[in-house]
Amino acid sequence: MAVSLASAGGNTGNSTVTGYRMDEHGTLSLTDEVGIATPPSAKSQGVIDLAVTQDEKFVYVQNAVSGTVDGFRVEADGALTKVTTAEGLPAFDESGMEGIAAV
Repeated sequence: MAVSLASAGGNTGNSTVTGYRMDEHGTLSLTDEVGIATPPSAKSQGVIDLAVTQDEKFVYVQNAVSGTVDGFRVEADGALTKVTTAEGLPAFDESGMEGIAAV
């Protein structure tokens, strides 16, 4: 059965990312039983935006409250493995970062 990452969704309220995979019939399922592909961490608060690279091998998650961006490798089963966190970006208050793009 061929499986690929179909989508990822950011959950700002609890700072998690939900991952979805799609089988060859187009059926979506969660990449994890509880629906959380990535748990929150102290350095990753306020998930606000996500971007997937064109080759679908990496997902980048913007965390506006903590001023960080997390990078995840997309595994063969659609699961996400954190590979990096960029820190020191402007945290969102009255102004700050909002929006992300990946190539």
